[in-house]
Amino acid sequence: MSRTLRFLVIATGFALAANAGAEPTAYVVEAEFLAALSALGLPVTHEGFESAAWDGVRSSIVDGAHTAPSVSSNGLVWSANNLSSEITTGVGAALSGQYGVYSNPHGSYENPDPGADCYTPGECGDGFRGVAENGILYAIGGWVETNTPYAKLGLYLGDYPTNPIDFGETCDPPESENCVSHSTIGTQSQFFGVIDPAGFDRFEFRELEGKLEIGGGDIKLIFADDFRFSLGEPELVFKDGFE
Repeated sequence: MSRTLRFLVIATGFALAANAGAEPTAYVVEAEFLAALSALGLPVTHEGFESAAWDGVRSSIVDGAHTAPSVSSNGLVWSANNLSSEITTGVGAALSGQYGVYSNPHGSYENPDPGADCYTPGECGDGFRGVAENGILYAIGGWVETNTPYAKLGLYLGDYPTNPIDFGETCDPPESENCVSHSTIGTQSQFFGVIDPAGFDRFEFRELEGKLEIGGGDIKLIFADDFRFSLGEPELVFKDGFE
């Protein structure tokens, strides 16, 4: 590593250390999320699911489903958020480019994880996970939509239900009970992101409203694209000298 780059890593480490006691900050506006990362001096990596790393998991109506237990790309390992599903990409999930990401099957409704009750919202919710392969995450954000409106999105720094992120709500008028949760999603992609100066090693995006019902169901499906994240190297961040 060059002297200049190592200095940048160390300076970033000091900035994060100064904010290490801060709580995670949630974002629903991508521009604000990226501005905050820039102010911290954190690098940003884009995952659009277009690279060759994803070529083996392209699903379509014509060619059928092509899935994998996990895919490693740009320092993250992506997988479904349940034991009975795998990760895949498709054109219908794309916000930009050709492909977006989703789990197939959507959720574990037909084959629940041990202990899960699919009649309880969130227990078998559709979604996906990411794990830092050789480092630590300071931020993750991406665009999510549903084709079964309306749905509710949860983001966890860990696996559900660990460390949920609160995206808040908007009330009209401000002091009334007439409020709309920022976690409610429809058929238009919405941005959800979080920055945590303390760092985290994994995350989960999970739909929280869908459930089975006697005689039917109200299953919700989610799709996502265009993630941006900041991945650091903990053995370098707090280094106090040059080699």
